Amino acid sequence: MKNATTITVICALAASTGCMYSLDPGELPQNASAASMEGVRLELIRHADTCGTAESDGFITEVGPGLEYPADVVKTIEAACPRAVLPEVEVHVEDRAVVFDFSRVSEPGSFPEGGFEGYILDMVRTEEAPLLIASTIDWSVTTIDIYEDDLRIDRDRLAVNLAGVRYDSATMIKIDLLLADFR
Repeated sequence: MKNATTITVICALAASTGCMYSLDPGELPQNASAASMEGVRLELIRHADTCGTAESDGFITEVGPGLEYPADVVKTIEAACPRAVLPEVEVHVEDRAVVFDFSRVSEPGSFPEGGFEGYILDMVRTEEAPLLIASTIDWSVTTIDIYEDDLRIDRDRLAVNLAGVRYDSATMIKIDLLLADFR
């Protein structure tokens, strides 16, 4: 019951910032907060479902010190939908957070309205990869209005829906992650 209480408290504290979780809170292991993204292989996918196309191919890298996805790399990740917007966003993956940094954007813009317009981070499943339990928006860093409904998680995947969201060079999004190591 302690694990269920932990996720309840986390979600209660994060009520204004969003809390999405994929597992039954009773399944949380004791070491949930100790897991990290360090060394995990991640695929960044730019996806738009407005064209009714399949999921796009992404770019795989290993999480470590420094920038995982520079703006010039993110800009080359093509969405299966030809109408998808490709801003110069940088994606940093930290121990237990993901940051979308739009500071290199030269022209303000917006993601098209629609079902899903955004990014997916998909963990390459290995024995060492943690499981994604929950995600919350860090409002001390985030500068645009996205909501808990814009975040979807599964044990290996975080999807960030930016449909209709306006961005400029001052836009920043930070998503904190609760990870678990079930080994």
